Amino acid sequence: MDFLNSILDILYYNCIGPLFQLLGRLLNLIFIMPLAWLHVPIWLHVALLAILTSFFSFFLRRLLNVEKKAEQFRTIFAEKRRNQQELQVISDKYSREALYKSTDEDLNNDFNTYLAYHYARYMTVYMLPLFLIMAWLNMVFSEEMLLARFNSRFVVLLPENSLGMTGLSVTLIFLFVYVLCLIIGFQILRRRKRITLKRLTEKTTETTH
Repeated sequence: MDFLNSILDILYYNCIGPLFQLLGRLLNLIFIMPLAWLHVPIWLHVALLAILTSFFSFFLRRLLNVEKKAEQFRTIFAEKRRNQQELQVISDKYSREALYKSTDEDLNNDFNTYLAYHYARYMTVYMLPLFLIMAWLNMVFSEEMLLARFNSRFVVLLPENSLGMTGLSVTLIFLFVYVLCLIIGFQILRRRKRITLKRLTEKTTETTH
């Protein structure tokens, strides 16, 4: 166990830690310093980074063919379900039940495997970029930095309100904009899909006639 801990310590301090430090410096150079030179407010800075992160998530979604793989699974699963229903025509009860049980277990295994891969892709596409960027942002715009610069841990101060909110934090602004961008992006994808299906239906109708 001590040997394994030593190996993990070496990997973290000699490889993983320096790699993340290098990535942090590159992100600071590309995304933080230029906007700081332009005197962009921190809340807008955070909002722009949230928008870029949502674009990156959709890029990963397309790169990993998430929608295509989900559609392929639904098609294959539906075909297997239809084949399973056809077993009802078998007259022998015991043979029918044995085959049905076998195919049912096969369908369950396929569905469980799909769910495992689906959640793995979900974590990779949406949650991993979110957690990594949030961790980086909370280091760049740390509470100590905000207190020293604005005398407050909030980047936007709010007037007195019934909700009891005194201000908006970096985390709250980033999460709100990121989720909002994902919702808008999904709506755009659904609309494009509907338009594509409508065009295919019209072409099919024209070909038939």
